[in-house]
Amino acid sequence: MSLPFACRVAAIRRARGFTLIEMLTTVAVVAVTTTVGVPALNGFVTGNRAAGQVNTLIAALNYARSEAVSSAREVSLCPYLENTAASAPADRYRCSSTTTWSQGWIVFRNVLDEAGNATGSREVLRVFGPLASGDALTATVSTVTYLPTGFLADGGSSPQFSLVPQACAASQRRNVSLSLQGQAHVDSAHC
Repeated sequence: MSLPFACRVAAIRRARGFTLIEMLTTVAVVAVTTTVGVPALNGFVTGNRAAGQVNTLIAALNYARSEAVSSAREVSLCPYLENTAASAPADRYRCSSTTTWSQGWIVFRNVLDEAGNATGSREVLRVFGPLASGDALTATVSTVTYLPTGFLADGGSSPQFSLVPQACAASQRRNVSLSLQGQAHVDSAHC
């Protein structure tokens, strides 16, 4: 039994698929969307990564300040060098004397003897890991120390940090400055 002519024509039209013009139009729309969307998405991701890393630095600074006030002792931050050869866990992290903080930093306080003098050892309170690969964090100082009052120990200068993400564009750079009272302030800047 065969189908009537009208049904056969309708079945053939449904099975045809896309025309060449429809296919080229679809490819053109996808190409334009990809060309415009991917760079914008990359910029968005880079900006968010920079903001997240600066927020981690601010959290570390606030934590050190809070610990200094609550323990009534000086608390410091410094970029660290991991000492993998150290036998004791307390000696595993050492401060770097550079002003490059990209490899991470530690929050610590000096261990005191019974007379209240520094013994040369450090009590590591918290360790913050390295930044994303290619991102750079530099500072004007190699150590930031908070007094028990919450103020900075070096009252004559205000430390500054600069975070430059990899493939930095527009105003994705972040500058962090500390007031003499120990409070952090963040600004965006051009790369």
